This record gives sequence, structure tokens and C-alpha cells, in this order.
Amino acid sequence: MDSASRTVLRRVVLGAFVCVAAVIVLLIGRAVLGATGLAFDPHGYGMFAGILVTAVLTPVALALWLLYRSLRRRGK
Repeated sequence: MDSASRTVLRRVVLGAFVCVAAVIVLLIGRAVLGATGLAFDPHGYGMFAGILVTAVLTPVALALWLLYRSLRRRGK
């Protein structure tokens, strides 16, 4: 793989990681607000959905970060 395509791929992977990390932060905030009672969620579905989706997205974020690191390491 040439240098230009590796750089593009590395930036795409980093962008995907940033997006997934931002979604995780928002979902954790939603779960905390639901748990503390500051959000209007009478049944608590938002809290449980935030926790479950965060549990699914965390390995995805970890895989994207490790892929980014491996692409960066090979480029040096």
C-alpha cells in the first residue's frame, strides 16, 4: 500500500474512532442523567439503552484505535 492511501485510510479510521467515542460519551451522559433522575425517563429505558449500546460500542472503539495505532506504527 502506498503512502497516500495509507494516510487516507489512517485518517478515516481515526475519524470513525472519534465519532464512536463521541457517541459513547453522549450515551454515558444519558445513562448518568437517567440514573440520577435529572432526565425525564419514567421507565428508565434511556438509561438501560445507553448502558447496552455503550457496552456494544466499546469494543468497536477499541478495535478502531488499535487499527489506527497499527497503521501509524507501520508508517514510521
